[in-house]
Amino acid sequence: MSDNKLLAFCDKMKERLGATDCRSFSGRIESVVALIDALELGSKDCIFVSSFVSGDVIKAVLACGVIPVFCDVTPDSLTMDHRAFEAAVRHVVSGGQVYPRAAIVDNFCGMPFASRAVKNVCDRMGLILIEDCGEDFGGTSDGVMCGAVGDYSMISLGRSSVFGTGGSGSLIVVNDGTNFNDKITCCDGSNYQHADDIYADALLDAADRMEIVLAASREAAGIWEEILSDSDFWVQRGSGRQKSSFGRLVIIGQSGQHAAAAVDSFASAGLSQFVRPVHVHTKSCFKHGCGGFKNINNASAIAPRAFTVDLFGAIHAGRLERLTDHIRFVAEHFHE
Repeated sequence: MSDNKLLAFCDKMKERLGATDCRSFSGRIESVVALIDALELGSKDCIFVSSFVSGDVIKAVLACGVIPVFCDVTPDSLTMDHRAFEAAVRHVVSGGQVYPRAAIVDNFCGMPFASRAVKNVCDRMGLILIEDCGEDFGGTSDGVMCGAVGDYSMISLGRSSVFGTGGSGSLIVVNDGTNFNDKITCCDGSNYQHADDIYADALLDAADRMEIVLAASREAAGIWEEILSDSDFWVQRGSGRQKSSFGRLVIIGQSGQHAAAAVDSFASAGLSQFVRPVHVHTKSCFKHGCGGFKNINNASAIAPRAFTVDLFGAIHAGRLERLTDHIRFVAEHFHE
């Protein structure tokens, strides 16, 4: 019975995204492993990833014996910098030791990457583009829906996603015109399937409610931005062509200590499950300017000054009002 329900869920997602194929997996790592296996990538191949890529993606890449190559991020969105990406590809090609095959590019904390620029690099270099949709399902990049940008896309099914089922897992979306179920016969795909009837019911129900969740997150993001407008914190905006779904908001403070104090206050209020600090580990240092990040090229002054807030998770848990009240408290009481 669950197989039929999962097929119905995948069909709804295919229709929404205009995709060729969709497949539900029981875990995020399992979905990446299955995709790498289906693409027949091996030990002489490399996959390019953002320096902020999820640890689960790296675990899956390493488990498959494929080489991850890290690329720096842009200072305004913290997503993969297409110039750094192209430079990394050219460097690998000139080395001649491994083969550049694919890129897994994530929408960091709800902020979409510049799809047109990144896809242009992939097309010119002959790479497969895999979009890690993360918490940005419902957003757009260069006018294209997130989840429909890459040759393949990974959409989270966990509690911090638009679905918020309380479970885990990932959806692989195929946009390149091929049938993923045919490709996956080379690995044991049956081990990765959801087999729980209750979870299949939850996914179907969540698919019907996702537009309501998206609308609520967008409305809340606007309210939070207004609350923080006169404070020492601000909401990351990114570039004009990348439209977040606001599944997760990045909030920036004046300093690392400033942001850390705010994060601690969420824990004291019993809201720590929705908040996490951003650990900046690229070669860029960031300074606020023009409503976003500004790169000031100071490699010795790297400090985490931001934290993220899980809007989708708060909406599903019925804690959005309480979280909004605490955002207001932070804006009024935490000053640099």
